Amino acid sequence: MTPARPAPVLQKLALNMGSVVIGRVVSVAVGFLSIALLTRHLGPEGYGEYRIVLTLTGIGAIFADLGLQLVILREIADPERHDGRILGAGLTLRLVTTALVMLIVALATRFLPYAEPVLLGVLVAAPYYVLYQCCQMLQGVFEKHLRQGRQMLAETAGGLTMLACVWLAMLLDAGVVAMVAGLLAGGVVQFALVWLFAARLEPMRPIIDLDRWRRLLRAGLPIAGSKIALMAILRGDILILSVLGTATAVGLYGVPSKMFEILSHLASMFGGMLMPMLLAALASGDPRATGRTVAGALDAMLVFGAGVVICFAAFGAELLDLVAGDAFVEAHLALVLIGVAIAANAAAQIFRFLLLAMDRQRQIMRIDLIAFGIALVAYLILVPLFSYPGAALATALVETALAGLLAWRAFSSGRLARARPRILRILLCAGLTFLAMRFAADQGWHWFLAMSAGGLLYGTALLAAGAVPLALLRGRKGPPATDESGTEPG
Repeated sequence: MTPARPAPVLQKLALNMGSVVIGRVVSVAVGFLSIALLTRHLGPEGYGEYRIVLTLTGIGAIFADLGLQLVILREIADPERHDGRILGAGLTLRLVTTALVMLIVALATRFLPYAEPVLLGVLVAAPYYVLYQCCQMLQGVFEKHLRQGRQMLAETAGGLTMLACVWLAMLLDAGVVAMVAGLLAGGVVQFALVWLFAARLEPMRPIIDLDRWRRLLRAGLPIAGSKIALMAILRGDILILSVLGTATAVGLYGVPSKMFEILSHLASMFGGMLMPMLLAALASGDPRATGRTVAGALDAMLVFGAGVVICFAAFGAELLDLVAGDAFVEAHLALVLIGVAIAANAAAQIFRFLLLAMDRQRQIMRIDLIAFGIALVAYLILVPLFSYPGAALATALVETALAGLLAWRAFSSGRLARARPRILRILLCAGLTFLAMRFAADQGWHWFLAMSAGGLLYGTALLAAGAVPLALLRGRKGPPATDESGTEPG
């Protein structure tokens, strides 16, 4: 009989996830507050230029990634592979490659037909992304030791620093470049704290090791191909909008797009924390154990994704007015479509990390390249036809396709038994909650009160329907795996 995963480890995962959720709530609040300050001060056009700056430099950062973050996470999570020096070599390689690529981006942007605030903003944002990529590399240390509360603390400190600098820039009536400088200041603070906390958990020092670099690059390049394809999906919408549309259109779409970035990051972090559990389940050789772990994780992401969709669908205009001001309310339809993309992305993350645990990077890359092709066609067709709502629709379609392809590949591996998910119960609870929220609003309730009451109703309904994966958090086995004839499509 296959031994179960020790309960203390799962309880530690639950406590760590709790600290991540608390930290992510604070981080989300900081993110939304930054949107509120930037959009109200810069307006749709200025905020559009700000988003173009981050898009151009963000694309460069993805090209410099080289798949190192996930490779390092897998290396240090596996005691047989981790020898104490791999982290220092990977960090040095990340620093060198990102600095070189960001220098190229800063120089190349001077030849593109963008306004002067965009060109200067790229110069300021380039060093921020060097620091950001190093922070992402060290994230694996916190995931390995289940100490992501420290990472959240550093992230929060950096965010608050950025907010303080943005507020000061507003008082001085500064423009886009000053706002990007505030982002850089926050990045410096975050990197300093991440380095300090990570060094206490995992002794490290930057080293130059060409042999290790070659090994890391061989393992990471397939992942890098996936990340570049995903970058085209995540950033391609704004890039194409900036070329075919206007800065104002980019600004209007930039708020829903930023919400996608903020909320989808939680799913990625959850997937990273699941990596030790996934590796252990796969090592046991029991497809049913792996199936139960994946089913519980997928249920958690579906609860999250469905909640986002119903909130955006019910009160999207009100949320945009609250977050960005009434000048951005017309992006309501785009926000609803982005909610669907967030839900699909959350489900996809579970299967992405499962395939990574199986050492299937090349298969992931092939799937991401297919999704890239779908995204390219969708953006080029829908953006010219419908502007930024078309970009949101394309993103929702591509994220949904990507989730389906990753799930198909995971189940076709033969190492994952189908366990019964709670999809229908989750969707039923979400649908009833949406109707209840809209009914309360129609009866004259303030939208925020109606949404808050809906959140309580959603949680209660999920618990009553048994749709919350409590076994995953309590360290107990999930429901027994079923054969394919008794499953719902996952």
